[in-house]
Amino acid sequence: MTGISVAALTQLVGGRLVGDGSRLIVGLGDLRTAGPDRIGFVRDARFAAAAKTTRVGAVLAAEDLGTTAALIVVKDVDVAYAKVANHFHPVPRASEHAVHPSAVVDPEAVLEAPVVVGPRAVVGKAKIGSGTVLSAGVVVGDGAVVGRDCFFHPNCTVYGGVQVGNRVVVHASAVLGSDGFGYANEGGTWIKVPQLGGAVIEDDVEIGAGTTIDRGTLGVTRIGARTKIDNLCHVAHNCTIGKDVAIAAGAGIAGSASIGDRCVFAGNVGVGGHIAIAADVRLGGGTIVLKDLPKSGDYMGHPVLEKRRFLRLLRVLRGLVPKHSEAEE
Repeated sequence: MTGISVAALTQLVGGRLVGDGSRLIVGLGDLRTAGPDRIGFVRDARFAAAAKTTRVGAVLAAEDLGTTAALIVVKDVDVAYAKVANHFHPVPRASEHAVHPSAVVDPEAVLEAPVVVGPRAVVGKAKIGSGTVLSAGVVVGDGAVVGRDCFFHPNCTVYGGVQVGNRVVVHASAVLGSDGFGYANEGGTWIKVPQLGGAVIEDDVEIGAGTTIDRGTLGVTRIGARTKIDNLCHVAHNCTIGKDVAIAAGAGIAGSASIGDRCVFAGNVGVGGHIAIAADVRLGGGTIVLKDLPKSGDYMGHPVLEKRRFLRLLRVLRGLVPKHSEAEE
């Protein structure tokens, strides 16, 4: 494995070097068990003691530590760790053109070499950008456009007409562009409303395993650049998710909702249809949003309240119930 010097890693993360910058590092490691060719990290003062006895060759930390390892002092250890980890473990890209014999590729498909098409993958009359990897069982429908350097884990489905940007990562069994939940009721019988729109996934988006992004009824469902969506989430038809949004597992966003840039949703958040949420809104776990949130800030609860107000209300409610045991606190 090719190593990189501690000095070069320091430059990569924009840190300050204390100690020997010539040491070669080949990967990440646990402070307690890894050897001198690995880099560890300390992001909590509780683990500073481990840095004093560690055998790793380098340590990422937010402050000077008494360690024999080379030290890279950074402002944000989490960000620095992410950059180092991505250096050693980049998202796989296609470097050589390869189509597995069991794959089915339409003669009219456009594959901009190099592209990897894995076992039993199916590509319709679609366009796939160079560097993209379609793992085993991936299906890309007619008219879909997939950008460069994307990575699709096994059994993803990209419906026809969906547009996927560059450097997008889609995890196993995710579905992009399925029909929105559109029906009209006539005398107690549901009549399907054809979903004729599309879905647009912008550059550098990551979509978790089992997540579904519905296509628009007429327009498009849009996921903004650099947004990260966790596993088992649902984004309904005609939603607009802004840029740099983070949505944790189990979230459900109903049709035509609009989510502003840089929002952060904890797990199991629910957003009602046609709701507008401003930029820079942060929602606590399990929050249900059934009204517009036009102001940035922290919110929690069902019904949703500003976080501070919700916590005050919770304290008041606890005071109304007599304590019977410590478990009820």
